[in-house]
Amino acid sequence: MQQNWKPTKIDLILSLLIVLVFPVLAGFLFARTGALLPMVMYYSLAWGLSIWRRGGSGYHFKKLPPPPVSFYINVGLIIATLVFSYFIRIVVDNPFIAGVIATALIWAVANASSEQLLWLYIFDSWDLYKTEKLGKTSRFAMRIAGLLLFSIFVGTIHTMYWAKFLHTVNPESSLGPIFIIGTSLSGYLHIVVWRKKGEMLYTFIPHFLLNLFPLFWTGYSILPYLLN
Repeated sequence: MQQNWKPTKIDLILSLLIVLVFPVLAGFLFARTGALLPMVMYYSLAWGLSIWRRGGSGYHFKKLPPPPVSFYINVGLIIATLVFSYFIRIVVDNPFIAGVIATALIWAVANASSEQLLWLYIFDSWDLYKTEKLGKTSRFAMRIAGLLLFSIFVGTIHTMYWAKFLHTVNPESSLGPIFIIGTSLSGYLHIVVWRKKGEMLYTFIPHFLLNLFPLFWTGYSILPYLLN
């Protein structure tokens, strides 16, 4: 995935359609088929668009540069958020251990490696659009538009889809807002980390920690929600 990528009007249209349509579609499909179909569509869209429109995934495992400072800030933020999440955990009675292990080995990895691809595609489609031709005011407006669309998509995909079955914390508890703020800030830090080094691995690690550790103290398994 190229950092010097030059999006076109096609990317503006695609990113806007994704923001406006996909969260609604994911929620609709979940209610009728379960979580699996929209999940496969979500991850396929993330990888497909990155490779098709940007020329790669952004994951490089040879000659990795050292992580930027923002990576360590993001990891620290996630660790602090996980501490709060422990105190508002939703514990599963009689957890299905094989399901928990499968969730950790498959879903936690797939989700942490995929979501940011689509989030960054949405933001970069607007922030990097005609950077050499637009003036400062127009570029600033495009960046704000990208951030707004990024925020709207991350918020709506979680409320319309993930929140319907990903039950590891109680967001309505007194510490719930802290968890939401922490994860939201981490999402924006993915942008900073990616821009600094161009390595998606450094966005994967904090997201993987966020996905993985709550499984240990909640006993949550995603398997019962995959198919209706």
